[in-house]
Amino acid sequence: MHAYLRPQDADTLFTDDQWIEAMLGFESALAQAQAECGVIPHDAAQAIAQACATVQIDAQALAARAHSSGAMGMAILQPVQQWLRAHRPEGLDWLHWGSTTQDVVDTAHALLTRDALQRLLAELQALQHGLMALAQRHAATPMLARSLMQPAQVTSFGFKCAQSAAALQRSRQQLQALAAPALCVQLGGAVGNRATLGASAAAVEQALARRLGLQACGYSWHTQRDAWLRLAMEVAVCGGSLAKLAKDWSLMSQYEVGELHEAPRGSTSSAMPHKRNPVHCMQAVAQTQPVPQLAATLLACMAQAHERGLGEWQAEVAHAASLWRHVHAAASALRSAAEGLHVDSARMQQHIDGLQGVVYSEALAQVLAPVLSKPAAQAAVAECAAQALSQAQPLHLLLGRWLEQHGSADSQLSHALAAAADPRQAVQASAQGCQDLLALIHTTTDKEPAHALHQ
Repeated sequence: MHAYLRPQDADTLFTDDQWIEAMLGFESALAQAQAECGVIPHDAAQAIAQACATVQIDAQALAARAHSSGAMGMAILQPVQQWLRAHRPEGLDWLHWGSTTQDVVDTAHALLTRDALQRLLAELQALQHGLMALAQRHAATPMLARSLMQPAQVTSFGFKCAQSAAALQRSRQQLQALAAPALCVQLGGAVGNRATLGASAAAVEQALARRLGLQACGYSWHTQRDAWLRLAMEVAVCGGSLAKLAKDWSLMSQYEVGELHEAPRGSTSSAMPHKRNPVHCMQAVAQTQPVPQLAATLLACMAQAHERGLGEWQAEVAHAASLWRHVHAAASALRSAAEGLHVDSARMQQHIDGLQGVVYSEALAQVLAPVLSKPAAQAAVAECAAQALSQAQPLHLLLGRWLEQHGSADSQLSHALAAAADPRQAVQASAQGCQDLLALIHTTTDKEPAHALHQ
């Protein structure tokens, strides 16, 4: 019932059928790699490959066997052994040779994670492109910057979009960089020392990696999960960036603010037909809520005892998929929001104008500082700012009168105060910052290396 919070294709990540296919794929590729390296007979490898391609495994029956044995790898082997015994017994003794159940599950997990990463990167890229288009279009669109949830200065909507796009670009780069050391085959054998494979271990690992399209790291990572979890932690960090974007757009979509609206989609309230709820932002917020807790859970799983974790590794396998699903769903929801986002620039300007220029207080104080000293200038601005809000009069005009009363007024100073309170001038720093960020994104995108993930 919670599917309404996810994109329509969310259930195609880490499915039971995908797990079964990936584990069978490991066993088939392992046998063929070992035959290639002269470790097992070729006819045995062919028999194992045929068994893995032919055997039908029911997910519920697999789960029942795994529940009984405590090992999902063993549960996948039993029906393959039965098929070999009945049809190709020459492969039976060589099935799973020199391997262990965690090798099966970890390598299958890496395969499914590789696919999840490709899907996430595609969503992030699409969202980033949407943000960059908004940034380019609204580079100089003035809006209130808000600090501690209160009006601060003038920024631009484009600059905010460019900042989010840059954060996603950094996550994309980190995810791609961390993929190589994380998405590796696991081939450690019973205790990680590859004793059964002996001198052939490295060659088998490399042949297996080539067949599966993963990396060969050259060591067992049964209980050393650092590279693997660095990738997961970057997914969580990316989730944080998505949560920040969803929160900002949600706040800007409030009726009292009204600076953004998602594309209309008909009724979004059962009781109030007038409502126009930010549904995509809601979905993104909901999907990112569990991300910090999932990240903490995965980190807690690192303390695995000796050469095989008792419960910690199993918990990692159980919870890691949720992290990927949630972040992928949040990216997808925000991509949909960006595609139909309506930006009310007039409303943004109204909010600036309604503050009677107090958001220019820093710039106005800087104009006055050479004449009054900085402390005196700030005191004058603070005094007149309170009057501007209570009397609904522009701050720069009140400051001009204050200067007249104190014998410091002149036309040049008045012009400087008016210029400091011009939103077109105030937005220029953010407009330039927006263009700088967009240029940086384009530069770093052009320099992205071809990665093993895409092989």
